[in-house]
Amino acid sequence: MPGSGEEGEAARQAALEKGKAKIRTIRIWLWVVALLFAGFFFLSQCAMSKPKAKAAIIESCMKNVPFTDKWQADLKQRGLERQSEALVQDYCVCMWDAPLEKLTDKQIRSMSNIDAQAQLELLGGAQAFNRRDAQCIAGLK
Repeated sequence: MPGSGEEGEAARQAALEKGKAKIRTIRIWLWVVALLFAGFFFLSQCAMSKPKAKAAIIESCMKNVPFTDKWQADLKQRGLERQSEALVQDYCVCMWDAPLEKLTDKQIRSMSNIDAQAQLELLGGAQAFNRRDAQCIAGLK
């Protein structure tokens, strides 16, 4: 019976190694799945969605418009120069929300890669842009 003890020990050792191999395989696949989830999460954060792009463009408008001479002149003409900060957000949302809403995600992402004239055409052209500017200035209170 000494052979059966060695055989039993060998069988137990083989079963133990087989179990360790399964656990190692499961751990590897858990790491792969976790890394895939993390990768997709970070990729989704890198790709700017339409709402994020609109928010970034409107925020940029709010940072830059108050320092333009045209903005100051328009406010002064309407007697609103003291309320400049309060009106900037309303103006920028009015100017950019509707034109950007008409664009697709792909068009919005491509805006940084095209020249100013092509951007203007994508937003409806110079006439539409000037008309919207006059409308948004007129709507300020």
